[in-house]
Amino acid sequence: MTYRVRHSEVPGAGSPLSRAVLAGPPRQALVLASFPTALYLLAGRHHEVLPVLASDALMLPTGTRLSAPGRDIVWGVGPGDSVTVGDAGIELPGWRIQMVREWRPARVHTVSGLAHAGLLSELAESLSSHAGAPSLVDQASAVCRAARRGDDAGVSRGVRRLLGAGEGLTPSGDDVLCAVFLVLGGLGEAAAIALLGATVQEQWAHTTSLSASLLEAARSGYAVPQVAALVGSCLRGNLAGVSESLASTLAIGHSSGRDLVAGVAGCLLELARTPAAERGAL
Repeated sequence: MTYRVRHSEVPGAGSPLSRAVLAGPPRQALVLASFPTALYLLAGRHHEVLPVLASDALMLPTGTRLSAPGRDIVWGVGPGDSVTVGDAGIELPGWRIQMVREWRPARVHTVSGLAHAGLLSELAESLSSHAGAPSLVDQASAVCRAARRGDDAGVSRGVRRLLGAGEGLTPSGDDVLCAVFLVLGGLGEAAAIALLGATVQEQWAHTTSLSASLLEAARSGYAVPQVAALVGSCLRGNLAGVSESLASTLAIGHSSGRDLVAGVAGCLLELARTPAAERGAL
């Protein structure tokens, strides 16, 4: 299959997280970045980014997925160009992606039984050995603790230190914050998520649009499958699941995998330190 032929219409699968943009009236979207396997479109506000993904791209939860690999796709646009998005499609030079179905992005659901403190501590230590900078593990712990305790000042301080910190389309600090959101989602702690989410939203002009969109998705528990599986396995104490999903998570991006692991490790450390009677009640 190839999408190099002009004047063609190809099928795409849209994410329900991007339904409002894809199904809405046609609008102009700015091309933020173009890679062989992914095209990133800014389709509205700062965090409204629509990834268009080849079959061999990372399965970002907000993305529109195509059935062809990157080697068979010529996007025909580059950063700074505009395309039309909406009316169940994406118009690119010479071809159109027509939404024919939705796919279900991976999500972290609330765990029914949290692993005991000793196992959480062991997992945190193991993950920390694979993580990025040790300081990211500590910062993740601090933000997780502050959010769970309703400490507005602590959350604001932690978000200022992390949001937008690092290089690339998804800075290291943002990957850590995504992990914190996902762990809090696995714990079912709506108040902590709301506090952290409001603080991030207030400050997300300090980071990239793509990263802001992924933070918004993580706020609702959505992530790439590898990371969602890692968080769920860690919280349940599923060692086989952790082993399998850890390897695939570490393979994400140049440093994103390690930074996500750092965020999960920091949260597990915080949970392990929490007295059993309080672990599910904060």
